[in-house]
Amino acid sequence: MAVSKQSYKKLFSNTLIFAIGSFGSKLLVLILVPLYTAALSPEQYGSVDLVAQTANILLPIFTLSVAEAALRFGLDADTLEKRQTVYTTCLAVVCAGLAVMAAIFPLLSLFDYLDGFTVILYIYVWTAALKQLNATYVRSLEKVKLFALGGILTTLAMILLNILFLLVLKWGMIGYLLAIILSDLSSSVFLFFAAGLYKHVNIKRFSLSALRDMLKYCAPLVPTTILWLITSISDRFIITYFHGEAMNGINTVAYKIPTIITTVFTMFSQAWNMSAIQENGSKGREDFYTKVFSFNQSFMYVMAAGILLINRPLTYIWVNPAYHEAMLYSPILTLATVFTCFNVFLGSVYIAEKRTRRSFTTSLAAGIINIILNFALIPRFGIYGAAGATFAAYFTVFFFRLFDTPKLIGFKFSLPKILINTLLMTAMAVLNQFSGWWVYVGLAALFAIVLALNFSQLLKIAAFILPKKIKEKLPFLNKTEIFAEKE
Repeated sequence: MAVSKQSYKKLFSNTLIFAIGSFGSKLLVLILVPLYTAALSPEQYGSVDLVAQTANILLPIFTLSVAEAALRFGLDADTLEKRQTVYTTCLAVVCAGLAVMAAIFPLLSLFDYLDGFTVILYIYVWTAALKQLNATYVRSLEKVKLFALGGILTTLAMILLNILFLLVLKWGMIGYLLAIILSDLSSSVFLFFAAGLYKHVNIKRFSLSALRDMLKYCAPLVPTTILWLITSISDRFIITYFHGEAMNGINTVAYKIPTIITTVFTMFSQAWNMSAIQENGSKGREDFYTKVFSFNQSFMYVMAAGILLINRPLTYIWVNPAYHEAMLYSPILTLATVFTCFNVFLGSVYIAEKRTRRSFTTSLAAGIINIILNFALIPRFGIYGAAGATFAAYFTVFFFRLFDTPKLIGFKFSLPKILINTLLMTAMAVLNQFSGWWVYVGLAALFAIVLALNFSQLLKIAAFILPKKIKEKLPFLNKTEIFAEKE
């Protein structure tokens, strides 16, 4: 089987569908920031963020990241019986893990910041685990439209629950967590019945051999996921320890602007992981990876530069004045987020090739670098130190993966393109530390350069995805070489 133009079309079609389903819920995270910053003080926002991040750490530990196996093995399953084996086995792992988790939860009350939150934290992990498994397995069934509908319904539930719990009932931190829990639960229940997942539950199809294969695949992913989480959230705990919960609340908001990048990238990444697995072993996949990676880079550079351009006015409009200091830190985190997304893309090579141990070793390096730099920099430089440590960790691991993954799949990349764009965005991040009209002139000039450097790639994708009638009205697109190979 060879990679064809249809492979590209399927990738972009799935990306669009995932965008429709995910955009609402992901955009919701951004839309609700003004509500959160108005309803919660920096101290409260910092505290509840630590509770949510603790749940994110516990999730892969007690589910063994089995949702990743649901996608990888589910896409390979070609009969109902095999799919029943995959889903039933994964569901059994989740239930067993969460049952074990109940035994250790009383110990969590020893942590001061979790006092009074242990029960709701346990429920949070349960609902998040079920949502993660069901959503991932539905993707393995290639029911992407249903996945998208589930995302839309979850978004509506999240909006209504936040308005009810935070604005009407004024439940504060508990309301914040309950809104997430109930929206996750609604998503799980909807997908379980709408996608007919109940038909895939068959205790007789539980397989120890399948369990061994899945756990062998997932084993490196558990510490990998935890290490990435440590890299991304350890600074929040260390900031709280050295500078207090209010400072962590500002740090949490500083992460929200870069979330725009991860929001858009996640829509593509969900579709790309499916394509990477399905095209594994296909003739021409090297060219497939090269073209998709090149476009992905250009799009991310331009989007990140655009965010750096509007960072200050966006922060003034978007959040409560008590959080305006976040505008100084979000540019550095924006750079870090770009390389986070690139690392996820390159990590898909390890997933497709079932080389998850390499994913673990690179994630371990990121975690070690991040923690060392956090303890070295945060006590003296506060959030600046945390943001710098995060960027250094992701940037270092990116270059390791950049030169390691082509050994598995011989795709190509342009190192000058990466370095030049990185330097330009770094200059924009530095400019954001100052104020004055000249800052916006400089930012606009640098954005124009980034756009010019990457414009040809954006034209290629436009020539590929736009309808023929539109392209006929834009003659210059007809002269642009399409992104995929010509039929």
